[in-house]
Amino acid sequence: MPSIEDLPFEILSEILSIAARLNSTDIPSYTYGLTQAQRTLQRTQTQIYLRGRTTPDLLRWHLVNNFRLVNSRWHEWALGYAMKEMYVRKWSGGERWLYKSTEEQTRSSAAAGVFPVVYQNPYASVQSTVSLLRDYPHIAQHVRRVWFSGIHQFDTSRYIFDTLGNCTNLRTAAIPWTSLRYGTEEDWKNLMSFPRLTSIELLAVDLKDSLASAELNHTNNNVLPTLDFSRIARLKIFGDSNLLPITDDDLITISRTATSLQEIHITSSTSITIKGLAALVSASRASLKLLEYKPLSDSGFTYPSSVESDPQIHFCALLSSCPKLEDVAITLPTACPELFSHHSVAWHETVRLRIAASGVCRFPTVDGNITEFNRLLESARELLAVKKDLGVEISVGKFLFDTKTRLVHGNYKSAKVASEMGWGPREHVSLKGPYGATGLYGDDDVKGEWSAISEDEFWDGMRWGFLKFDG
Repeated sequence: MPSIEDLPFEILSEILSIAARLNSTDIPSYTYGLTQAQRTLQRTQTQIYLRGRTTPDLLRWHLVNNFRLVNSRWHEWALGYAMKEMYVRKWSGGERWLYKSTEEQTRSSAAAGVFPVVYQNPYASVQSTVSLLRDYPHIAQHVRRVWFSGIHQFDTSRYIFDTLGNCTNLRTAAIPWTSLRYGTEEDWKNLMSFPRLTSIELLAVDLKDSLASAELNHTNNNVLPTLDFSRIARLKIFGDSNLLPITDDDLITISRTATSLQEIHITSSTSITIKGLAALVSASRASLKLLEYKPLSDSGFTYPSSVESDPQIHFCALLSSCPKLEDVAITLPTACPELFSHHSVAWHETVRLRIAASGVCRFPTVDGNITEFNRLLESARELLAVKKDLGVEISVGKFLFDTKTRLVHGNYKSAKVASEMGWGPREHVSLKGPYGATGLYGDDDVKGEWSAISEDEFWDGMRWGFLKFDG
């Protein structure tokens, strides 16, 4: 009699996937319980706790753990399902409080209310992961994506490369930025030799002053010049740091071999300027499909840095000459009409452009700035006339220009008050915010109700001095 084992593996895999999804309705995503059970005649306060959401990789293991017991075929499938994504993190707390009984606390008034503390190794789970993948390389072969968190110091960076050592089927590695400094040439060449690794994410955070000032944490093995990024299709750099941040020089070094990038994501960084980005884009101009560059400045997202690029690089011309580039969300120190002059671009959906206020306010008169900026808007509209399904949004300071509708989104309450209600534009409801369609969040001075007014009314407000690009 035919059985489920006679099915092709693809069909069996789909059945097991459906079963795993059904299991998710029975296995709780949160861990909860009681701190201590109430005992007879004991005055112990019982508390309910909710530890938090179960991590996705642990939850996946619980969903299919029983499948492994059926036979070797199901065992292999369950390992692949559970281990395809791993989240390796330092435990957030390194201590455990032991509650004393009421009787013990009252023995000494000096010790009353003081609970002993037991040290717990915050890297215990990380070390267990390293041991598992080292001792059982077959399990490591199932790992497709690894994400590390909290492992930033020099003396713990070894855990990262020990974890990755046998994951030769890895597709994506999301690792701390310090790995570029602390990893050895052998570590990195082993990682870059994985045949299916096409995506690298470098995640940066600010560290405590004690960690940022530690001499050992300033170690730099300078391995970048020896690495080959030619097989990497996706590079993501997220966050900012007060210790050994990724800079333009690093991106220029990477660009020497990164000639096949399809996606570039650089977000929330203050140490990377348009100069470093231009090096990457130039190197992968023929293959680039997605470009996201949203850096921070000292004033946050709303006011991008006005640092000029290398005078030898005209970034507007470079951007519009990328033949496969489709998705664009970029911050530029300045912009000119040539950015939209190539009507054969592959851009689609909405192009989001942020320009530093100083990149617009380059003329001694308000009318000069209005005329120059209108040239940019009209150039964008000429492109929209050719590409009907395209949208272009241009943000300057606290304002967002929707070129297709000729509306300017922003918060105009203070401007109307400053005009003593003499300037009263017709306002439309706006669903946008300082970051486009992502809504109203961010700096306190841009929070509040946004509305949209026509470009003509916006320019009138600028001529009368009620509105300014630079705040």
